[in-house]
Amino acid sequence: MLRELGWTVAIAALGACGGQGFTVIGDAGADGSSSSSGGGSGGSSSGGSSGGSSSSSGGSSSSSGGSSSSGGVGRVPKNHRVDDSQCSQPPGNGTCNFGGSSGGGMCSSDAQCTDAGPNGRCIQFNGGVAFCGCTYDACEHDTDCTGGPCACHGSPYTGGAGNTCVMGNCRVDSDCGAGGYCSPTYSTGGCGSLGGYYCHTASDQCIDDSDCASSGLQVCAYLQSSGNWQCQQQVLCQ
Repeated sequence: MLRELGWTVAIAALGACGGQGFTVIGDAGADGSSSSSGGGSGGSSSGGSSGGSSSSSGGSSSSSGGSSSSGGVGRVPKNHRVDDSQCSQPPGNGTCNFGGSSGGGMCSSDAQCTDAGPNGRCIQFNGGVAFCGCTYDACEHDTDCTGGPCACHGSPYTGGAGNTCVMGNCRVDSDCGAGGYCSPTYSTGGCGSLGGYYCHTASDQCIDDSDCASSGLQVCAYLQSSGNWQCQQQVLCQ
C-alpha cells in the first residue's frame, strides 16, 4: 500500500487541483541539464507518465546568461536545455520532512519507495494539504519519450518528482535552430507544474522570470495560443 501510488501521486500533485483555492507565489528554480542524448525535435505530444520534477538539480542543463542571441531572443535564457545527461545521474534524496504519512501510496522515507520503479524517493507535495508520496523515474533519455523530452529530476517547476516525459516542441537547444534555446515553461493552468519545453522565438515578450513583475508574482511562460513567451501570473493550489 505504501508504494502503490508511485507516479500516480506525482501526477496528482503536479496536475490540476480541482476545487482547491489558488495563491500567487514567487519564482521557481533554475534548470540544469547538460547532456544531449536524444535530440530529436519534439512535437507537441506528451509522452510517458507525468509527475514530476526536475531540472534545477536534475534534468536539463541550464547555462546562465551570456549575451549571445537565440533566434532573435537577444540573450541566453537562464533555463535552457543543452542535452539530457542529467536524467541518467542519481537523483538526490527525497524531500519528505515531517513525521510521516499514512494510507495507500503514502510514505515517510525513501526506504518505503523501492518496488514500483527505478530511483524511488519519498517526496513532499504541497498542493492542497501537504503529504508525502513515492515518485519514480519513468524515463532516462529523451528517446524514451514520444514527442517531448524526458524532464530530469531537479528541473524547474517539477516539484521534486522523478524523470518524466513531458510535452513540447523541442528537446534540446539545437532543435530550435542555430543559436536557439529550448526552455522549460511553467504551466499556468490548474495548480501549476512543468508545462513542457518550448523554443524561444523572435516575438517573445520575455526570456526569464526576472523579466516579469518585480514583485516575483509572475513567470515567463510559453503560450501555445500565441506561440511565444509572455509574462503570466504564477498560481498554485493552497
